[in-house]
Amino acid sequence: MFQAILFDFDGTLVDFVAADIRSLRWLYAHTGAAVAFEDFLETAVAEIMKFHDLVAQNEIDPLQMHPFRLRNSFARHQITWHDDYLALYRGKLLELCVPFAGVEELLTAVKRKTKTGLITNAYDAAEQKERIRSSGLDSYFDTIIIAGEIGIYKPDPAIFLHALARVDAQPDKSLYVGDSLTHDVIGAKSAGMKTVLLSQKPKKGGDIADYEVSGIGELQRLLELEVWA
Repeated sequence: MFQAILFDFDGTLVDFVAADIRSLRWLYAHTGAAVAFEDFLETAVAEIMKFHDLVAQNEIDPLQMHPFRLRNSFARHQITWHDDYLALYRGKLLELCVPFAGVEELLTAVKRKTKTGLITNAYDAAEQKERIRSSGLDSYFDTIIIAGEIGIYKPDPAIFLHALARVDAQPDKSLYVGDSLTHDVIGAKSAGMKTVLLSQKPKKGGDIADYEVSGIGELQRLLELEVWA
């Protein structure tokens, strides 16, 4: 039996990509832009990747992610920018932050068995707290760690150890579940934890992850058969 099971948030418990695309499509529809949405989306994806690179190089304020990405995407396609677009996008992103099917049932079962925690790499702690509350999942965790709030980001093992200290659990007796091989699996293993690589589609983690599952249903079965048996 594990002393604690910790989870990633976006991509693991909620579908950020789908929510982001729907929010962008909704915002795009308000602009009356002539450009095809697929072209606008491609630019928006490229701009967010550029932003992450700039943050990694300490060349930009992490809290400027949405303004940077949206303003640049609008400028690239010569779409007139209005300041209220930022609030519209954020509001829709918050509204669409819903768990994958089966997540609440899974977390209910996990919480009955052991301590629980959430570690998310979000830059904007205030916004991420709102999203976690909006998802309805905040009450399932004994501790919630937001990287932007403490200034430590995955895959730094320190963020995993910080979360474990908050729930008074030992790394070698704890499990981490996430969808990123680099940030979640390698990061948690470097802290001494057991790991599960979770994806909504089959994904290969080589011999790095201790377990690999596709979807919440497979994760539930794994925990029932391999962890709690």
